[in-house]
Amino acid sequence: MIPSAISLSNINLIYSDKYILKNINLNINKGDCVSISGHNGAGKTTLFKIINGLIKPTSGTIKIFDSNLDNEIKKRIGYIPQINKFEENIPITVNQVIEIGITARKGIFKKLSKQDKLLIESIAAKLDIHKLLNTPIGKLSGGEMQKVSIARVLAQQADIILLDEPLSNLDIKSQKNIVEIIENIHSDKEHTLLIVLHNLEQKPKCCNKEIVLEKGEIVDVG
Repeated sequence: MIPSAISLSNINLIYSDKYILKNINLNINKGDCVSISGHNGAGKTTLFKIINGLIKPTSGTIKIFDSNLDNEIKKRIGYIPQINKFEENIPITVNQVIEIGITARKGIFKKLSKQDKLLIESIAAKLDIHKLLNTPIGKLSGGEMQKVSIARVLAQQADIILLDEPLSNLDIKSQKNIVEIIENIHSDKEHTLLIVLHNLEQKPKCCNKEIVLEKGEIVDVG
């Protein structure tokens, strides 16, 4: 029997007497790759924030690997929000962004070990960003920044990876590159992936489940 990675039972989120999410019941198995679609305002990003504990639901139960969503469990969830363009002179390098993933896993006061630094180099090489490690993130293209965000959650060694519109604002070549990276990450079935997509034609081939949200409700699971 395949273990459950994410289980949502009767999740409701109400704000100003309005349902943002309504009666969400969902089970995602370990190793699933799930696409999530819906119109703007359907609740896709809010659902992600519920899963990773950034927002607490008004009611309902969340289980991650059959455990409550405490601080230790949150370390097993990697969240990649929609990419933003940073100021060109922001003094944060690619290497420092990837280090954030390790800090999320180990704790803010733990120093990076030699193994941690080797892990960063290995991940950067796999994603073809090893030459960018000392580059300020404000100088990156959208595709490069998306790779850095993926590198961060891989360094976190997250079991569940939430990607919020990872292909938005990217050119066609970068979109194809990111889709290929997603498929490679999922190839060993060790990671559970949830991907919000605006265009389902861009859906990675590894997706084995599709969820459609409309006005805060799940209207289709395929």
